[in-house]
Amino acid sequence: MISSNSLEELEIAFAEFDVIGQKWTYELKCTARYPYGKEWVDRLNTATALSAADYMQLHADFGQFLGQQAKRFMDENKLDYQVQLIGTHGHPALYSPSTKMIHRLGDGGAVASVTGVNVVSDLQTMDLALGGNGSSLFKRAEQLLSTSDHIDFKEALAVALFALLRWREENNMLMADTGAVRDSIGGAVWLGQEW
Repeated sequence: MISSNSLEELEIAFAEFDVIGQKWTYELKCTARYPYGKEWVDRLNTATALSAADYMQLHADFGQFLGQQAKRFMDENKLDYQVQLIGTHGHPALYSPSTKMIHRLGDGGAVASVTGVNVVSDLQTMDLALGGNGSSLFKRAEQLLSTSDHIDFKEALAVALFALLRWREENNMLMADTGAVRDSIGGAVWLGQEW
């Protein structure tokens, strides 16, 4: 799942990935775009002007909304027991590479609580903390998947791939691409050791 930067809609893609050696292939099984209503557009537009407590409430509320939309997508496409992992890129709110700060709205824990599915979120934070630019996610996905600029739902597909790599505990943000001091396994959901 990824929120469009234009504040118009949420894009969701259900993809199946396969890897042989270092070559990744994918198949987009189904996709959807869910427009934001006026209330969400207004709330997301004013996020950075909120107090800390109100900002965190928005983060939690938007995570619940994302979870509801993911559940809706799974129900509409009859994906019960097929979705093993959700990758969410949330909605961009704060981005300051010079201060190593990035935040995207949409609490991954809330998405998991609504859907009952494992969630990977915050894909760029580790790379930025290590001095990377936090913005090479989509470029790297294009290299791994050999996608073209003409593919629909390309960004949602990239989020899905990096959620999968994160879950598999594979490097997904490479210092050569981002400028970080070392390779990292970006993401907030972590079950093992980074080193």
